[in-house]
Amino acid sequence: MEDLTYKIRFRKGDFEAEVQGDREWVESKFKELVSEDFKASLPKELSREDMPDSLGEFLDIKGNPQKHTDVVVVYAYWLFKKEGFRFFNVKDIIECYDKTRRVKPKNPNQIINANVSSHLFSEASEKKDDLKAWIITRTGEDHVLKMK
Repeated sequence: MEDLTYKIRFRKGDFEAEVQGDREWVESKFKELVSEDFKASLPKELSREDMPDSLGEFLDIKGNPQKHTDVVVVYAYWLFKKEGFRFFNVKDIIECYDKTRRVKPKNPNQIINANVSSHLFSEASEKKDDLKAWIITRTGEDHVLKMK
């Protein structure tokens, strides 16, 4: 009897999975992927209404991160999802530090660039207030959604 390999690729929104193996195993994994329990376990995007009224409270909900790279990605998420920004610049991040009364990093651009290197941010195609601007990536959004 010939060994046949089966493959199924499943995509829903930004989630994509590919399963390969013998037919019985592939079919069972596919059923698991499309199950409601599995879908419920995926991080859910927060709507503007689901978010608290203050940025400080949102930081608390996200586990009160201590690393500047984590704090800045939470700020970016807030700016996009709660404030409706299309992109942000370093001044916007500094204002977030001021609003939350946190100690600012000595070089905020270095923190933003570290998040670009980690694929949490991407450079925007245009400037904001004559300054370089960035957007939060899907990877960055997922990073914030997984924070507790």
